Amino acid sequence: MTNRDSIEHAYTAAHIRALTLVENLHQRIEDMPAPSDDGPAIGWDDVGTLRHLCARLEELMEPNEPDDDGS
Repeated sequence: MTNRDSIEHAYTAAHIRALTLVENLHQRIEDMPAPSDDGPAIGWDDVGTLRHLCARLEELMEPNEPDDDGS
């Protein structure tokens, strides 16, 4: 196996893992309680949990590279 093959294999595995994690996260959010008249009551703890998750997702969406100042 060449170095390029190793890189491609590692990248493919990481890509599949990332997609699996995103899908699992999506399902977890879908499974969280939603406001409704006939469903379980939501509380401030549910709001806090969802806000915390949003904050962590926003951190992930931040660029990983330093700002380019043109120099």
